[in-house]
Amino acid sequence: MKTMRLFASAGVVLSLAAPIRAEVCTDRSAGQYASNSSLCVSPALAPRTGATYGPENLTGETDRAWCEGAPGDGKDEYVRITYAQPVRFKTLLVGNGYAKSPALYAANARARTVRIETGDGLRITAMLPDRGETHAIRLPRTAKTRTVRLTIVDVYRGEKHRDLCLHLFTPNFEEMDSEN
Repeated sequence: MKTMRLFASAGVVLSLAAPIRAEVCTDRSAGQYASNSSLCVSPALAPRTGATYGPENLTGETDRAWCEGAPGDGKDEYVRITYAQPVRFKTLLVGNGYAKSPALYAANARARTVRIETGDGLRITAMLPDRGETHAIRLPRTAKTRTVRLTIVDVYRGEKHRDLCLHLFTPNFEEMDSEN
C-alpha cells in the first residue's frame, strides 16, 4: 500500500494510507448448476458514450466486456466469484478482450498470463492465447469451493488503450454434469 507523508509543524510527520481502490460487484441468481453468487472485479472503467464496463458484462457476449479502470495496463487486476454454496468444476472458461470487433479487440489490453486461485487451496498460472474466443483453463484437479479468483499477471498491450478487458469468466459446470 502506498503511503503519503504530510509534514506538520514542530517536525511531526503524519502518514496517511493512500485510498483503497474500490471493487465493483454484481449479484447473480442461482442457476441450474450453482447457487446465488457475487461477481466482483477490481475497479471498472467509468461508463462512456452509453457503454458500461462493469462485472455484469462478463457473460460471454462479445459485444460487452468488463474493462478495468485502474492506472496502468491491467496487471494485478482481478475477477472473483463467490458462491453461496460450494461448487465443483475442473475447467474455467475465459473470454479474452473486448471482442465486439477486431478493431476494439486490438485497441484494448488483453490477458496474457493469469493466476487462478480457489478457496480450497488450488493455485495455478495459465497462459491465454491472444484471440477473442473463449479459452478453457483445465485445472489439475476438481475444485470444490465457494470462491474462485482470476488475477492478471501479464498482458498483451492494447494498440490504443491501456485498459484490460475480458468478456467471460465462469466455471464450466456443464462438464461436471456430463460426468455424473
